[in-house]
Amino acid sequence: MPAKVDPSKCEGIGACKESCPTAVFELEDDGKGNLKSVVARPDDCIECGLCVDACPMEAITIE
Repeated sequence: MPAKVDPSKCEGIGACKESCPTAVFELEDDGKGNLKSVVARPDDCIECGLCVDACPMEAITIE
């Protein structure tokens, strides 16, 4: 299964986006003026776990 982002924990710093070798993540406005990471290309996720390790907020999981 591809990575999942918990938007309640995400602070939109983009560490996941920077760490992802397959460019799965994008930063998007949540409609409240806050950036949040989203898995924009789930089919490209190789489940390497680099995003999980990179996120200081522990907002990303791979199941």
